[in-house]
Amino acid sequence: MNDLTRYKLWAGINTPATAKLLYCYLLDVSGGRHNSTTMSIKKLAKEVGLSCSATSRNLHRLEKLNMIGIVPRYSEDGGRLSNQYILK
Repeated sequence: MNDLTRYKLWAGINTPATAKLLYCYLLDVSGGRHNSTTMSIKKLAKEVGLSCSATSRNLHRLEKLNMIGIVPRYSEDGGRLSNQYILK
């Protein structure tokens, strides 16, 4: 899918522009559709220029729209790691 087609598809979706920005960024860093990426909310927020709370809120919006899957990850000792985001 080229960029123009992607932008035309996004124009019709009723979601805030920040959620669209996050999805497009995740799409770019994951290498395309049906891929995933692992990144902390703090790093993702810094990369797109949003606050951590706005980033988290919009990620959950995208998850409710069934556009992404959020998979929590844990280390062997039970410590929290960065989430994995699966694009659908």
